[in-house]
Amino acid sequence: MTGTESQQRLIAAILARFRAEFGAELPAVFFAPGRVNLIGAHLDYNGGDVLPVTVDLGVDVAIRLRDDDRLRLRSLDQTAAVDTRLGELGDTRTTAQGWAAYPLGVVRMLSERLDGRGFDAVFGGDLPMASGMSSSAALEVATAYALDQLCGLALPNRELALVCHAAETRFVGVQCGIMDQFASALGRAGHALWLHCADASFEHVEIHAGFELLVMDTKKPRTLASVAFNERVRECGEALEVLRAHARVLPNLASYGEADLARAAPWLAGVHLKRARHVVSEMQRVARGVAALRVGEIAALGAALSSSHRSTAVDYEVSCAELDTITAAACAQPGVFGARLTGAGFGGCAIALIEPGAAERVVPPVRDGFLRRFGVEPGFRVLAAGGGPRRVA
Repeated sequence: MTGTESQQRLIAAILARFRAEFGAELPAVFFAPGRVNLIGAHLDYNGGDVLPVTVDLGVDVAIRLRDDDRLRLRSLDQTAAVDTRLGELGDTRTTAQGWAAYPLGVVRMLSERLDGRGFDAVFGGDLPMASGMSSSAALEVATAYALDQLCGLALPNRELALVCHAAETRFVGVQCGIMDQFASALGRAGHALWLHCADASFEHVEIHAGFELLVMDTKKPRTLASVAFNERVRECGEALEVLRAHARVLPNLASYGEADLARAAPWLAGVHLKRARHVVSEMQRVARGVAALRVGEIAALGAALSSSHRSTAVDYEVSCAELDTITAAACAQPGVFGARLTGAGFGGCAIALIEPGAAERVVPPVRDGFLRRFGVEPGFRVLAAGGGPRRVA
């Protein structure tokens, strides 16, 4: 089945569920993409640069505005149905909202612009859940873009990204950086997004032909990711305070360089040195990756990815045996330029840059070796660079 056929079947399933739940009047359908981050691991909340690319997987929503303030949300992927009203939304999520807290957070951020109108909606997607491909951000962006289009808000996509980030940080309560929402909202077909998280400025960098993106799903849930993520945020904040006290005062951890680490060496040690060293070196790898992407030097880009994985495993300590195994196995195959984990780590997916058409010979040995070691068959998919959010029906 082609990607287009799969998308059409998903939309048909969403529309069928919508009719069953809410009646025959046709809704509009909108799509927002997921993303993989080529390079720039854990830099967004440290004020650094990242290089995500949207993919041809994401979240679709069938949505119809109402004349009252009722909000009725359903999902093909989640069993819980959520019914509430605009006036009942507080400033933070409730346990009863469950999965719907993400779109409801967007509604809360836009509530003053909606003229008291609610909506009926059914969501569905083809992104692997909890895999590091930003399914939650795609859910938010699909909601924001749909409401913007249907309500005539005329907000720029950058503003929609900020709305979605506010929804996740202020309403849902996840202290994430801006990368996921910006990548989904600002994706452009055939381009990566070079995002400067310190000031939310960005540039689209054309992706030249010469590689394909192989996503490798370890099938390991990222059960440690939320707790460990908060730990890394805290540790980086502590490292920043040491550098400000003993090197120089800069706005964020990603602003420092190797000379600053050396200057603060007597006071910066242990876990704080490791976290800071990853951030500083990862900034350098992003710069090399952008330069390589601009001129189509895929081998150099792949080397930066593999170096990034080593740093996230050793200095940032967010990898796991499954991710280390699958990336190493991929890099050992002819036709693979480099590989690294994507997302927060501790499970989920890794990505590999491969020669066009190489997947058929790369996948079998990687899959078989992983299955022998862990007793789980990993998933593989060659993805195309996607675009941004759009109406699809």
